[in-house]
Amino acid sequence: MLPVSEELKHKLQEANRELRQAYPVEGFPRDEIRNKLKEIGYFLKMEKWSGEEVKTWLGGRSLVGVDGSVNSTAGSYPHVLSIFQALAKETTGQECWAADIYTPLLDAGQDEDVSEGQLAREAKHRGSLLASLELQVALQGVQQWRPKMMMMDGSLLHYLMEDAEGWARLAEQAESEEVLLVGVSEEIGTKSLARYLYPDQPAYSDRDVLFGMMESEEVYISKVLNPPGSGLWKAVLCSAQNPQPVGIDGLLSQSADQEEVIRLVHTLTPAQGRGIPLWLDIVDKEVRVTDPLVTAMVEQFIDPDLRHRLLVPKRKDRHL
Repeated sequence: MLPVSEELKHKLQEANRELRQAYPVEGFPRDEIRNKLKEIGYFLKMEKWSGEEVKTWLGGRSLVGVDGSVNSTAGSYPHVLSIFQALAKETTGQECWAADIYTPLLDAGQDEDVSEGQLAREAKHRGSLLASLELQVALQGVQQWRPKMMMMDGSLLHYLMEDAEGWARLAEQAESEEVLLVGVSEEIGTKSLARYLYPDQPAYSDRDVLFGMMESEEVYISKVLNPPGSGLWKAVLCSAQNPQPVGIDGLLSQSADQEEVIRLVHTLTPAQGRGIPLWLDIVDKEVRVTDPLVTAMVEQFIDPDLRHRLLVPKRKDRHL
């Protein structure tokens, strides 16, 4: 047993008791919840397409995956440098890349006094910058390749919230070029179904109540899931054997293709995986900014005196 304080043990035991009180030991009543969900939507069993069926549906066009990654040096604010990459990768092997860096050290008027609000603003800035880069490569991919479908890592609503103008440009271009846009989110962030099922439990999320509720190869579709005013449809898919479904969303203007889009996402998702299409995992692996990559890039391009003066935390000198 690792050395820990008695206070920490007590806090964890207390948290465990409170979680047990808030969430049923036996889980949510599966049949009851499924019946209630059928009142506002429907479950649909999805069969995977064969390779030939996928080829027919694509009609000679391609599939594109889009993902991005950010990582930072190990220092504390403002002595950090963040590296961003975004990649759109077509199934033919063609790629569009975008990259950027950011450090608060170059911000005019940046404050050395760190507050929670400042750190939150920095995190939001990094998120917005990454989303903008992903939208940039996605737009290039639509214009250059005109694929049948473009899968983006994460909810499309995320891009609308982080960069409304960039999202509007991409959505308009996709509609014009008849490119189906779809977002695949590993984590379901909505609460609309939970509010419907448990109006007196504001802490519950859709992720909580859907855990273990769906059968493998099943999708749930309901207008209640659609974020109001977003121009998006949303569904949840249990493609893998994992009891936690994933979120899928697309353009309302392209909702006529909703079930076929979901079927292709399901077809590309390994049954033993975490519910994410294999092509998105391939893109994720290529674009990821790892700790060794950050270290190598900083050592190669930032002068040693600046690096040690501004970006290397003093804890690196610890001997224990």
